[in-house]
Amino acid sequence: MANQTREGLINQAKNSSKPIALIYSPIELHEYIVEIIAKDSDEFIHKGKELLHFNSIDDAMSRAAEYGAEEFFLCADNTYDECGSESGPQSFDYIPIHSKYKQNKNN
Repeated sequence: MANQTREGLINQAKNSSKPIALIYSPIELHEYIVEIIAKDSDEFIHKGKELLHFNSIDDAMSRAAEYGAEEFFLCADNTYDECGSESGPQSFDYIPIHSKYKQNKNN
């Protein structure tokens, strides 16, 4: 499988009916923030006007599923960008993760 890019994941979400959750794990935060990308929207999960920070991937995925996400990707800081990349440097590596929180369409 080729390395995912943010642009590729956005296009995937915009061209399908499956919303995607990008779960960011910036090294300096030791927490997770979640971006939900759907066909007609692209937004981070907030609490009021502030980004909502999650203490675990499990909490982040659970909330993302509540927002309708059906596919989940961990966006980890790209530690190898100083070595160069075939397609150019990107800030994050996008790693598919599986969730027990996928929405049941029968509900």
